[in-house]
Amino acid sequence: MKRPPRTTDATTTEGDAALDATFEALADPDCRAILAAAETPKTTSELAEDCDIALSTAYRKVELLSETPLFAEGIRFDSGGDHAAEYVRDAANAAVELGDDGVSLTVDDEETDPLRAAMDAPGVSAD
Repeated sequence: MKRPPRTTDATTTEGDAALDATFEALADPDCRAILAAAETPKTTSELAEDCDIALSTAYRKVELLSETPLFAEGIRFDSGGDHAAEYVRDAANAAVELGDDGVSLTVDDEETDPLRAAMDAPGVSAD
């Protein structure tokens, strides 16, 4: 599932497959390691190496993470025409809320946008 990085917060609720996939991914130590390593865009091979896991395992975990609002897929373009999929963590914070309507998960990506983070830094101005 290819999905560009989100530009707004995302909320998933009961009945949404992304909610189940997110909880499954967060319960998995390899997925958590991949999320930590994917602070910057990386290929599956780079994530496998950084997390010291088998490449086949990394592909399975990346597939699971791609079904969640925590992870985004892009393309790394190569001047030689050898393009590769790359992945990046697409969440800064996540909050679980238990209500009368069931469980909801809200993912905040505010801190994952480097331009937005740079503009919010003290002493930085767009002027």
